[in-house]
Amino acid sequence: MNEEETPCTKIVFFGDSITASGRNYMDDTDLGVGYVKIAAGKLRLLYPDVRFCFLNRGVGGERTAELCERVQRDVVEQNPDYVVLQVGINDVWCRFSRGEEVTPDAFRANYTYLVDTIMATGARLFLIQPYALKMGDKQRFRPFLARFNEIIRTIAAERRIPLIPTDEIFMGVTQDIDPAQFSTDGVHPTHRGCRYIADLLIKELKKCLG
Repeated sequence: MNEEETPCTKIVFFGDSITASGRNYMDDTDLGVGYVKIAAGKLRLLYPDVRFCFLNRGVGGERTAELCERVQRDVVEQNPDYVVLQVGINDVWCRFSRGEEVTPDAFRANYTYLVDTIMATGARLFLIQPYALKMGDKQRFRPFLARFNEIIRTIAAERRIPLIPTDEIFMGVTQDIDPAQFSTDGVHPTHRGCRYIADLLIKELKKCLG
C-alpha cells in the first residue's frame, strides 16, 4: 500500500488566534507558527508510521458565536478523526474592546452547540481552556474568564471529554516564572508558551494514539 492509499488520521484544530497563530488564511494547508505546528511536528516524530493530515482552522478575533457559524464547514465537512477546540478568550475580551457582553448563558449555549456538533461526527474531541495571565490589563479578565472556564469544566465532565486546563496550569507555573516567558500580552503565547500548550495536548492525544 503506497502513501496515497494509507488511511489518513485527520486532526482539525478549531479556534481563535491562539490556534491560528499567523497562519495564511489563503492556504488551507498552512499550520501557522504556534502550538498547532509544534504539535504536528512532534506527532509526526512520535508516530512515524501514521499518515497524519493536520488542518488549522483557527481565525483570529473570533468568539464562540463565530465558531458556531463555521463549525459545519470547517469541522464537520472535513470528516476528522480528532478535533482540538480552543476558544473563549474573545468572549471575555469583547466586553472591554467593543463593549459587547457575552453572558454566561450565551457562552454555555454556544459552547454546548460546538461540543455536541463536533461529537456528533464521531470524532474524538479535546478541549483547551482559554487563559489569561497576570500581565498588563488582562487581570480584569479574570472574574469573567473564571465563569466561562467553570462552564467549560462542567460540559467536559458531563460529556467525559478530555480537558487541557491551560488557565490553571499557566497560573501555577507563573507563580515562580515571569509570565512574559509564556505570553506576549497575557493572552497570545510566546514560542515557549506554544511549546507548553503543544506538550499538554500531545500528552492527551497519546492516550488515544497509543
